[in-house]
Amino acid sequence: MRRGTGSLYRRAQSVRFLLGRDRAAVLAFPRARYPVALSLRERAALVARFVATTNHVRTYHTQAEMLAVADRILRLAGRPALTIVEAGSGKGGSTAKLSLVARIAGGKLLVFDSFRGIPENHERHRTIWGRPVHFRAGAFRGRLPAVRRTVARFGAPEVCEYRKGWFSDTMPALEGPVDVALLDVDLLSSTRTCLTHLVPQLRPGGAIFTQDGHLEAVVSLLGDARFWCDELGVEPPRIAGLGQRKLLEIPSALEPRLQGPAFVATAGA
Repeated sequence: MRRGTGSLYRRAQSVRFLLGRDRAAVLAFPRARYPVALSLRERAALVARFVATTNHVRTYHTQAEMLAVADRILRLAGRPALTIVEAGSGKGGSTAKLSLVARIAGGKLLVFDSFRGIPENHERHRTIWGRPVHFRAGAFRGRLPAVRRTVARFGAPEVCEYRKGWFSDTMPALEGPVDVALLDVDLLSSTRTCLTHLVPQLRPGGAIFTQDGHLEAVVSLLGDARFWCDELGVEPPRIAGLGQRKLLEIPSALEPRLQGPAFVATAGA
């Protein structure tokens, strides 16, 4: 049986995950309150669009993880100049989903990626579950034209701006406030670069999410008070699930985390 994107097997897996791994987040989403009108039908349509995207595009996240990020964005809906940043777009599946949420919330999505895959590196990683990992150069590559086509088919291309290049070259040019960011960058060096430029721009009530909470080196960096105090000049944030979850939420240092229904993503991708 074929198991790739668009296959019947992949669609069956999506249903299985909706009824199991992602069930709590999917059930919580209709009950969440947002400052923008979003009917039950519209919420169901958004989840269905998420699933359709996953069925047709190789992605590296769960629906529960994307709903957690979507929840944070929607809680800030209507904020002037609402800005969402994605660092690491892969094949464009997450970009398409974030763009849909950005459109509902009245924001724009800035997409940072080399569109050449992981850069050359000598990093060696181990996951919090004890598995060794090496991110080879070129891994997770999604060419910009292909990502644009994915967003045009499944997302909202009108809200997207693309910043092509290595993070060390593109992130320093980031201007203006940031409200929500999603990092899926894999390398410790890339995580450090992104946080260095995003944290000072993060507005009160905002948050930075990372999909790399399963890597011990990233956990160590996020738990290092010297990194936050000496390099970023802020108090170390309280990061729920640090060392236990793949998706981590780093709240703005300027304001406590917003309260609401818990969208807790499971550890596995």
